[in-house]
Amino acid sequence: MWIRLLLLATVFWVGTGFSAPAKGQQLIVSGDPERIHPQLGAYVEEIVPGEEREYAVEVSNPTEKDITALLYMADAIPALGGGKDFTLPDDPDLSSAAWFTTPDRPITVRAGETERFTVNMRIPDSVQPGQYVSVIGVYDDQDHTVEVSDDTQARFVTRVVRKTGLQVVLNYKLDEAKPPQAVPHAAVYAKENEKAFLSILLMNEGGSLSKPEMTVEVNRQDEDMPVLELKTRFDSIYAGTVAQYRAELSRLLAPGAYLAEVITNVNGQMEQRVLPFEVVGEEERTRWGTASSGEVIQVAEDGSPLPAPWLGLHRIYLYAGLLLLIVIVTWRRKRADKRRAREPR
Repeated sequence: MWIRLLLLATVFWVGTGFSAPAKGQQLIVSGDPERIHPQLGAYVEEIVPGEEREYAVEVSNPTEKDITALLYMADAIPALGGGKDFTLPDDPDLSSAAWFTTPDRPITVRAGETERFTVNMRIPDSVQPGQYVSVIGVYDDQDHTVEVSDDTQARFVTRVVRKTGLQVVLNYKLDEAKPPQAVPHAAVYAKENEKAFLSILLMNEGGSLSKPEMTVEVNRQDEDMPVLELKTRFDSIYAGTVAQYRAELSRLLAPGAYLAEVITNVNGQMEQRVLPFEVVGEEERTRWGTASSGEVIQVAEDGSPLPAPWLGLHRIYLYAGLLLLIVIVTWRRKRADKRRAREPR
């Protein structure tokens, strides 16, 4: 399974998959109780290559007004800082979301009512051993929430996306799949709204869900005294995906070159990498607002857009690099699939 790194969405995981309502969330999604896994709140099944399947989904509207939304198929991805998320409707389907044969379609759920829908899937004839996770999602972009925060130089407008969904977890010969991994890939430091953040990217090159523990020790280059230490646990890194842990630091780091020693532990399997990163000075930094979910727009006090700052360009290069990484992993895995298919059984 392979993904784009997406950081601009809010998802809630309670009960049945991603289905619990929370602040800003209006619709509730659930599945057939006779087939839903009682602990995971998801469809969890074994793969039979070439088989066609049907999945039921119920969408409830507990509000006092009718809601029109989009019922669509998505790939599961890690959420920011651990947890579960999934792709947006316009994102390409790169993993098992592409197996669904039911097209995306708008739905209307009347106030206080529940509608039942079915979606169909056809599993490919040739499948690599591993775990494949998709989401039957509902995307509601009506009356989206807009949050505005001000500082001395700019206004930051955050557009919050409302989406919810139900996971479909498909397993195929897990005993033959590559063990889950959590390989440290990159460390990025950023200063936003006078706060400092350190992001660590981990990649699961294995064939199933990874839930690693991670410790990070940061030192200035050529110095032994650590300036930062943290320890955390990731909730979900799906097979073939990249996850980001974003920590808010208690203080700013002085400009200079730093090394982050990242150690991950997955089922006793250790991975260790030393990742370099830079902290730039004030004169090289441009103010830029972000949020863990939503679309961020930077505007001047009069409401006109500001020119793209250096940090915005820096983010573009970072995300482009991540996309390139995913493309490389996808290409390597597909090549391995073809080579495996040619081998005699």
